[in-house]
Amino acid sequence: MPQQSSADSDGPVSRTAGLVGRYVNHDDVLVRFVSLWLVVATVFTAAWILSYVLLPRGILRSGNPVARADYAGSVTREFLTLFAWNVGVSLVAVGANAFRSVNTPLGYVVEVVQAPQYGAVWGTGSLAVGGDGRIAPSLSVLAERSGPMEITAMVAIVVATRGVMIWHQESGPRWREPFDRVRSPREWSLTRREWALLVGGYLLLAAANYREALAIARLAG
Repeated sequence: MPQQSSADSDGPVSRTAGLVGRYVNHDDVLVRFVSLWLVVATVFTAAWILSYVLLPRGILRSGNPVARADYAGSVTREFLTLFAWNVGVSLVAVGANAFRSVNTPLGYVVEVVQAPQYGAVWGTGSLAVGGDGRIAPSLSVLAERSGPMEITAMVAIVVATRGVMIWHQESGPRWREPFDRVRSPREWSLTRREWALLVGGYLLLAAANYREALAIARLAG
């Protein structure tokens, strides 16, 4: 009996994970950006729909620090508060990229974990702006909210800084294998396209936060 190849013996989940991994870790930063954005958008949408259907309204509001914050008093101060908060979050994700498990920077994991949390905030109506009711899943909502812009900006920032690595876990199992220091921050470098995507990500994040600050100011009167 002929032996089955290792590729054939892999299950569909393993093959799909391998395919996704190949694209989100592609050498071309734009391929990485589109691929990771699709992954993040998928888990965000799934969490949005499931939380809208299954979870009580407002259940996540107490765990959303932005929803609990008071209005800063002006659009400018509100924008600076939101932008500073989100820049801090982005720096956590960039810092996580210093750790790479096999081929995947941990900053990617941060984004994939954050996305369903944000989707659940939408589905349960736990937002800072317009959080009195659930947000029904629809394409029109995506154009009305600043959330999709923020998510897109974060993905751009994370994929642009994929090369910010210090510690590497060469193989699995990931929960047991140690991380070895393989690089110094002095060796970090970004290509021109990565710099362009990084700057574009922060500009998009600023635009999203300013839009949100305007919305909060309108609600605050």
